[in-house]
Amino acid sequence: MKKYSWIMVILLSIIPLIGIVGTSLYTYTYGIVWQEPVLMILGWLLSGMGITFGYHRLFAHKSFKAHPLIQFIAMLCGSAALQNNIIKWCSDHRLHHKKLDTKDDPYSIKEGFFHAHIGWIIEDKPQIIKGVNDLKNNSIVKFQYRYYWPIAISLSFILPLLIGFYYGRPLGGLLWGGFLRLTLVHHFTFFINSLCHYAGKRPFDSNTSARDSWWVAFLTFGEGFHNFHHKFQNDYRNGIRWYDFDPSKWMIKFLSFFKLTKDIRTVSDYKILNARFATIKNKLNYFLPKTPLKIKKTYQEKIDLLQNKANEAYKNWTKFEIDFKRIKSKGFRDKLHEESVYYKRKMLKVEYESIVNTFSLLLISLKSYI
Repeated sequence: MKKYSWIMVILLSIIPLIGIVGTSLYTYTYGIVWQEPVLMILGWLLSGMGITFGYHRLFAHKSFKAHPLIQFIAMLCGSAALQNNIIKWCSDHRLHHKKLDTKDDPYSIKEGFFHAHIGWIIEDKPQIIKGVNDLKNNSIVKFQYRYYWPIAISLSFILPLLIGFYYGRPLGGLLWGGFLRLTLVHHFTFFINSLCHYAGKRPFDSNTSARDSWWVAFLTFGEGFHNFHHKFQNDYRNGIRWYDFDPSKWMIKFLSFFKLTKDIRTVSDYKILNARFATIKNKLNYFLPKTPLKIKKTYQEKIDLLQNKANEAYKNWTKFEIDFKRIKSKGFRDKLHEESVYYKRKMLKVEYESIVNTFSLLLISLKSYI
């Protein structure tokens, strides 16, 4: 029988109760002015990005490096989300990746939707912090750890109250910019741990509970592409396609133009496509035994043929990438040489991509017989 911390239960019940019911009653009684929804949206944007850009991609995964000023701003914005300090948050999150879907996963979906969403937070259990020694040497992180509660309370409640005083409605500022904004930030973030391990597609790794839910990305500033993230956790992107909604990715890249972010980490295209290929193959192996024997034999021959082509294409592309890094570091001979090397790289990608797409069509065709 799980034990719960009644302090956490009360706090995480009061915030949404005041945020939803309190704000609704206040608005019904006193109406609404434009400053209040703007305050809520801006607060959601800044504190939400503080979690995704700062806590998650910068501090937990170190998918890029940032100027101390950017680190400090990210720390303040993340603190305003009221989701614990960076050290504790990152300790839990790194353990989640390391022990995914096991009993040691702090917010495992295997223990139920409620547990993954919020149950793990309100449990009465010892506070364990490990695997974050690198962060303990960061002066900004240490500063936040020492003064977390004054910073978090000031930014979460006192600041919106003062802003409300400025336009003549302090309670409205506190309700919209404090309680309602926190309710949205909390539960949208919790959706990543619950919904993104419950519903969605698994294009990069079918052996994990993590799933891609594009619509969750709109609520969490790009964090909805969770299957990709769990497969390639050190990539600074979550949405890898140009049209994927991922403001955190865009911000990291944008700041790099001003040298405020650097050493941005990405996974090579050939590794991403290979992960897609492996996932499709796993699905084919799952459905193939369920087909009639005659059809099974035909499809097995096609699968073996494509597998051989894929192995050869992947080997050639992998070898080229090693040579490409060496050539790029030494410098191209001239413009023509540079263009020819990049063209060859593009053609290798097109070839492998074509095989993956054919494999995907084969899977769709096979499903029609089941």
